[in-house]
Amino acid sequence: MVLHPEELQFARAYDSGRAFEDLSAEQIHSVMERGRALFKWYKAHPRTHNLISATVLVSILLADGWTLLGLPRLLITNGNNNLGWILFASLIVATVHGWLLYSLGVYSLHEGAAHDAIVSGSGALANAARFFAGNVCRVSQAVPEYYAICHMGHHSKFGTEDDPEFLNFVLPHRLWRSLLPFATIFNFTDFIVHRPPALTRSRVVSGIVTGTYHGVYGLVMFHFFGPIIPVVTFLLMPNIALYFDRFRQFTEHNLMPLDNRIGARNLGVGFWGLLIGGGPWGQPCHLVHHVVASVPWYQQIILHRYMKGLLTPRQKEQFLVTPFVGFPRLFWGIVREANGFARQQVARREV
Repeated sequence: MVLHPEELQFARAYDSGRAFEDLSAEQIHSVMERGRALFKWYKAHPRTHNLISATVLVSILLADGWTLLGLPRLLITNGNNNLGWILFASLIVATVHGWLLYSLGVYSLHEGAAHDAIVSGSGALANAARFFAGNVCRVSQAVPEYYAICHMGHHSKFGTEDDPEFLNFVLPHRLWRSLLPFATIFNFTDFIVHRPPALTRSRVVSGIVTGTYHGVYGLVMFHFFGPIIPVVTFLLMPNIALYFDRFRQFTEHNLMPLDNRIGARNLGVGFWGLLIGGGPWGQPCHLVHHVVASVPWYQQIILHRYMKGLLTPRQKEQFLVTPFVGFPRLFWGIVREANGFARQQVARREV
């Protein structure tokens, strides 16, 4: 991801001119104390933690296998095998497969590659499991070591010109370009953090892993279901995972304060939070992650629910997403506010 200097200027101007109710010192202290207690439990129960992590990884991979090989069989029956229905079934398969790859990718990248919070313990078996957990994201063309460097820099240099993952003011046109066809392959925008902008050796490795994973499934799908479903799923709609990822990063920090402890939102563990966040093991609770970055995903959910009880009504409006229409309203509000504020700032400079 490339930092645009004008967006940093917009973020500073927006931050200085807004009315925002910060978390109080007492609220932050309470959340951090609860987080420390959760962290101690996590470190004291490595086997339980590893079992949870293994269950998540295996479940996602099995679910993806069933989506690609079992779901088409379920959708395409003797009575529903015309071209229109097959195309419709292909869209369903592609969408579910894309979301599962996104869920796997964000879990492996964030919890695995960046924070090393998927596998506890040491030794040959634990190290092998840690390597797998941090690299399985390559099936979605992600480059784990690049993301890890950017993300840890994001935590340590949050909201500054040295933040490699600066997200506090992102103009919508950068998001729109990431929604173009084949944006998973071509860099139509620099609003991407899961892979480097240049073609590196590690990016080539991820491309080979992605191609092999989808190639094997594609051949099997072609054998059982014909060419339409694998072609639509793997060639015409390869961007589904990227779409979810870009919508998440566009909304979790955008127009929030330039403060690491209060500069994020919690999408929550409702429908929108789980969909856009990539599942409970994704990033539905990003605010508490920035307050207490060391706890794994299931404890982030516990901490999210604890924090909700401490927030004032005004803080809940700022940090949380309301049910049902909350995320669409948040997204459209950011688009309008960011564009409007940027135009206002440019107009002031020209006067």
